[in-house]
Amino acid sequence: MDANAVRAFQRMINPDESELVRHARTGEVHGTKELPPTMSLGPSDHEKQIIYEGKNEWMKYTSLLEQHRVELSDHIHLLQHQHESENHSVRSTLAESFTRDLELLDHEQGTFSADYRHIEDAAMRAQEEKANIAEVVGRPLQIEHVEMYLPALVLLAVAEVPINRLAFELFFESMPLVSLLISAAIGGLLVFFAHTIGVMLKRLQCKEIEINRDQIYLTITLLTVLTLVLMYFLGLMREKWVDVNDPATLNLEAFIDSATHSDKGIAESILIGAKGFTLLLLNMAIFTVGIMLAFHRHDSHPFYERAVHLAAKAQQKFLIQKRKFDTCKAELQKAHNKKIEEKRIEIKSLEEQIKSSIRELEGLDSKIATDRRNLISALARKIMAFRHSNQKTRKTTAPEYFKTDLVKMIEEVI
Repeated sequence: MDANAVRAFQRMINPDESELVRHARTGEVHGTKELPPTMSLGPSDHEKQIIYEGKNEWMKYTSLLEQHRVELSDHIHLLQHQHESENHSVRSTLAESFTRDLELLDHEQGTFSADYRHIEDAAMRAQEEKANIAEVVGRPLQIEHVEMYLPALVLLAVAEVPINRLAFELFFESMPLVSLLISAAIGGLLVFFAHTIGVMLKRLQCKEIEINRDQIYLTITLLTVLTLVLMYFLGLMREKWVDVNDPATLNLEAFIDSATHSDKGIAESILIGAKGFTLLLLNMAIFTVGIMLAFHRHDSHPFYERAVHLAAKAQQKFLIQKRKFDTCKAELQKAHNKKIEEKRIEIKSLEEQIKSSIRELEGLDSKIATDRRNLISALARKIMAFRHSNQKTRKTTAPEYFKTDLVKMIEEVI
């Protein structure tokens, strides 16, 4: 509303003391002139002026109030339209957008994507293969020392190095690094043979499927013979190294020559003494430990552990893919919920504005009635100030209409 018009109306209904004094003085002046005449039947010109000034301000003010009423009504309709539009956005637009985003995400990373289906199918196949083997064997996987197996094999291979190194010092006295490398290679080879033999011995216990036992027995026999020959040769080399007084002057050719042309018999040449036999026993002990570790580490079924491992790996890969999809889906849901919450806050704000505007609109009639009573009261005070001073100064009798209901008279005009 026009602020100036509102302030003017407020001054009209709240006259200050100076204005009342001004009307009182006007009443004194008119009283000395015996105005209005005693026979007057209606209000004097000054009283009419007071009333019509009030009426003029009232018309301006009520015009502004009606204009404000129209503006409030239009504003309420606009807010209601926005409220309906926001509700529709929450119910339809945002829901449809969220559904489209979910479908797009599902096709890119979810159950409809090629990668997801491939990983899921691989996990299902691996689980089926594992289940099939588990159904055949009728027992859980029987393996032990899984975590410590590889470190234990490495430790056994390392233990072979100092045991066998001196066996090669006979030929590589001037090259200790070569002796060290060869002994490390021999240690690794012996541990590998122990691992292979242990696994094959465990495979012989498999009764669920048919296996070529003859081939396994043959392989175990060959590897065992080869290992024992190698160990014996290492022990013999160790024995020869001890027997040599001056190993720096000995080489491989001298060793072979001494083995074939010495005065000793052939049988005596291929026999080893206590030191070589000790080396043989140490190698056999390490070799036996390796076989036992391999025997307990592996399952008797040749494909059971592999199936379990592949199933776990495929399932883990599928869970990672699914977790990635679920995370993206959760983020999408979180973003959607945030939009919904923002819309609800906007809707709540619109509802408060609508309620406030409706309360203001409904209060206009009460405000108009209250302001009309205040205006009539203010005009009556001004006229009473005029009449009271007029009666004091005039010598004739005051007009009869001074006794009428002043408020009612003003109400008939306003």
